[in-house]
Amino acid sequence: MTIKRSYVLATVIALVLGVWILSGQFGTTTDSANGDEAGLPGGTADGAGLTEDAAEIQSVRARVFEARPVSRDIIIRGRTEPVRAVEVRAETSGTVTKLPVEKGEYVSRGDLLCGLSVNARGARLAEAKALREQRWLQYDASQKLAAKGHRSETQAAADKAAYDAAVAQVRQMEVEMSYTRIKAPFDGVLDDRFVEIGDFLSVSQPCATVVDLDPILVVGQVSERDVDKLSMGSVGKARLISGKTLEGVVRFIAKTAEQETRTFRVELAVPNKDNSLPAGITAEIIVAAEAVTAHLMSPAFLVLNDKGAIGVRTVGADNIATFQEVSILEDSNDGVWVGGLPEKATVITVGQEFVRDGQPVDVTMESDGVQS
Repeated sequence: MTIKRSYVLATVIALVLGVWILSGQFGTTTDSANGDEAGLPGGTADGAGLTEDAAEIQSVRARVFEARPVSRDIIIRGRTEPVRAVEVRAETSGTVTKLPVEKGEYVSRGDLLCGLSVNARGARLAEAKALREQRWLQYDASQKLAAKGHRSETQAAADKAAYDAAVAQVRQMEVEMSYTRIKAPFDGVLDDRFVEIGDFLSVSQPCATVVDLDPILVVGQVSERDVDKLSMGSVGKARLISGKTLEGVVRFIAKTAEQETRTFRVELAVPNKDNSLPAGITAEIIVAAEAVTAHLMSPAFLVLNDKGAIGVRTVGADNIATFQEVSILEDSNDGVWVGGLPEKATVITVGQEFVRDGQPVDVTMESDGVQS
């Protein structure tokens, strides 16, 4: 559906209002003429209070319309977002010495983003490894002596504890060394970089931002009236501002409404393996929420009643015109889908602007017959 429901409704209202006003002007002219001829304002010559227009039967054309099921789409305005976006931060301090990836490039999990200077960490790691070897020799000797009864179990346990502490010290230094290599946490795109070679990074300062764009999310807010018509895992479509339409799956529906708007967040996941679809562009989520029974007809058949309600003029077996209020559900290239009519309805298609509710009419059925 390329035209939004609100635009269609506004166009229909403007159209029928114009016809309504014009028809009122013609009626006033006719009534005035009749009044002038009779010598009474708006009356007949005999003063009975009935105009000739009220007494005459209006000729109209009509057509039988038959309802049929149609899927009603829920359209949610939103934007594209990455499925994940992370600012990768430093876990140790140091000077930036390596920046192997440029902004916009694809990275795999574990790829180096920012390299920091090692400084004295290498020497401290070598020292910790040497101490670990020494503690191992002491512990090994204690085990052998204790087995022969030449060393107490308490001393052997103390040597074991000293060795375990040396092992932990080596592990701690290895982790500290690994922090000098800031790596990509997942496959994605390097969306931004905050440092250059020579900059000094402190703990928790950001190095770069990595975004995951596959799948990409189309995110919007659905009204509380329509949220119960959506379901997780249902197939939907994303219509981009460029007009391109992509298929996706509803992966998230919020259980709590936004306090200010009373709307619920909805996420549609769309495949984006080549990362061609960027985040942040305007898009619409289109989900077929329910099947309803409706009639398809031209918007030219719609009229307004005295209260300004939109509807159509129908006729029954007694050939009496009746106003039937309708609701516009959807718009299509073939017309508008309206609800509120019985399964089969004989709708006046020509002359409906000049007919009043309850007025007898002379009906000529159009040759198209039943429209379904």
